[in-house]
Amino acid sequence: MLTALVVAVASFQLNATMLAPAIGTMADELNTDIATIGLSATVFSFVTAIAGLFWPPLSDIIGRKRALLLSTSILTLGSLVAALAVNVPMLMVGRAMQGACGATFALSFLILRKVVDTTRFGRYVGIITAINAGVGGIDTLLGGLIADAVGFRGIFGLTLILEIIAVIMLARWTPEVKEMSGARMDWWGIGTLTLTLVAINIGLTSAFLPGGWSDMKTWVSFGVAVIALIAFRIGEGRISNPLLPIEALSDRGVWGLLLTTFFTLASSFSVLVFVVPALTQDTESGFGLSSTVSALFFLMPYSILGWGTAPVFGALAPKVGYRLVLRVGLLGSLLLTVLMVFGVSNAVMLGCVVFFMGATYSAAASCALNGLGIIYAPASHPGILPGMNSAAFNFGASVGIGIMSAVIAGSTDASGYRNALIVAAVFTALALIFSLVLPSRQVEGERV
Repeated sequence: MLTALVVAVASFQLNATMLAPAIGTMADELNTDIATIGLSATVFSFVTAIAGLFWPPLSDIIGRKRALLLSTSILTLGSLVAALAVNVPMLMVGRAMQGACGATFALSFLILRKVVDTTRFGRYVGIITAINAGVGGIDTLLGGLIADAVGFRGIFGLTLILEIIAVIMLARWTPEVKEMSGARMDWWGIGTLTLTLVAINIGLTSAFLPGGWSDMKTWVSFGVAVIALIAFRIGEGRISNPLLPIEALSDRGVWGLLLTTFFTLASSFSVLVFVVPALTQDTESGFGLSSTVSALFFLMPYSILGWGTAPVFGALAPKVGYRLVLRVGLLGSLLLTVLMVFGVSNAVMLGCVVFFMGATYSAAASCALNGLGIIYAPASHPGILPGMNSAAFNFGASVGIGIMSAVIAGSTDASGYRNALIVAAVFTALALIFSLVLPSRQVEGERV
């Protein structure tokens, strides 16, 4: 079962990590710029966020295994479309279909929580969370080699093969888990919350463009978000099986976790998978490295460290406390991001700082956030908080990449990258602040 889940999450996550060193190659082959390729990553992350809202509560009803199989099958079709892409719109469609598998991590953790005991849960969460950093760094190096040798389509071809294998393994080795047979989906809640996220994403991305804060589109988007959120709140109070029980909205474990996750991903993830690869490959304002060299010296080292330390932090979290591991990881990431601001023009310094984020973000913070998403979930709706936390992961990544793309595009020199890193540092500080409101929980065999 663990092997099947690891392969499933890897087949999804590789579509982010393996493409990181191919940003410049994708822009060249599709006759566009890096900022536009950044938007394709934003589309992928945003659809992934919406999928996080949809699949976990649906899996409460139809079963975790069935939901995981359906979403992975859509991912497989998306990779095929992306591999055949001849222009940016076709790439966007493929990336959106891939994003539909965005609840893979949440569904895997929900299955594990039901099947294994609490003493092993943290360790298993750490093993699966290690995939957040890629496959031991090999994926980023391989992505760079494939991009330089045959182009970005070769990367999608490789992930397509792995996704087919994942579907077969899930079908054969994963147990079915159902929580709420006979319940009905809260389509009103999903629809209004989705509209809220869409509007916020558009508003924030627009706001960070030159003159964006005075653009009418920015404030119309924020207005739509407020109206949709009010509609969500009213609707949830009137239906018998809401997406999220009203009483849970006031729980610090719910809103505190979602905000912490959002700002963590908007900062650290966006820096590692977009800002750093873009900076190192930029021939005018950056270091002008090839995809392979960028992967070898900047992406692969942090991935190896994250891969090696995530299971350690996963095993440690239930013993010393998930919240402590989270805060240590966020504090470390904040200090490292501040150092990046000063290392924008120094390749050696930047490479060293990025390396240590493999432990602070990819291992410690990510592992704790994933575990807390399960622990803080309301007992009456076990799938919703992991799903919303998954949405916060990917919505944060989407907004972060969108904002940093806009900040970088607004400058013609390295100051754009420095400004993007300053934004990332502010976001990390906000994540650390919100982590301080997370409450204690009494869970047998675990420290929260």
